[in-house]
Amino acid sequence: MTRRDELLDAVGEQAAFVTTRPPGTPFATLGRRVVVTGPPALAELAASHDPAVLPELVELLRDRDRAWPAAVALSALTGRETEVIEAYAGRPEAWWAVAGEDAYERWAAWLEDVGDGLVWDDDAGLMGP
Repeated sequence: MTRRDELLDAVGEQAAFVTTRPPGTPFATLGRRVVVTGPPALAELAASHDPAVLPELVELLRDRDRAWPAAVALSALTGRETEVIEAYAGRPEAWWAVAGEDAYERWAAWLEDVGDGLVWDDDAGLMGP
């Protein structure tokens, strides 16, 4: 079992995070991003620069008990859906009712659109096409 597999297996129901402004911006509220602070396995996944983790996190969106932490990590890695994650901080059940039930379809479609073009951008601190 690889380290990535161990980390994915450890993703449970909890996700702790903060939102912060991107490096170098003078604006406190524009373009915020998610930074995962815990649990340790989720934080390590969200800090990885490995595009191969994205499809595996997207698969976790199918599991209602693990979908919220997967969505938080996906947002931290890609910068997508930051406002949604921030809006439902501390309320994963409310997130599930509004945005979680179809999260797998949204993220899977995005992955399909970007294909194999995902790379880590050191300047942006995010993964993208």
